[in-house]
Amino acid sequence: MSQGERLPQELELRRLRYRLQRLGMLELEAWLGRLKPALEAGDGQVAQAAQQLMAMETPHLLAMMHAEVPLPAALRPWLEVKAP
Repeated sequence: MSQGERLPQELELRRLRYRLQRLGMLELEAWLGRLKPALEAGDGQVAQAAQQLMAMETPHLLAMMHAEVPLPAALRPWLEVKAP
């Protein structure tokens, strides 16, 4: 990947991280903050799925967080809450 191709992608990842941290609900922000390592590692599937999440309404995100609605497969390793 050339420098020219990386810059738009890096900018988009920075925007995504910013939006994930400023949803206005600390509970959602903390939950979605678990995506940060994958985004920083450049995981394209996680980034794409996270961008789709940002288009969803807050009630839908809360339902995902509480396992009432299934998570996208690419996000399950990062966001799925494991039962003790």
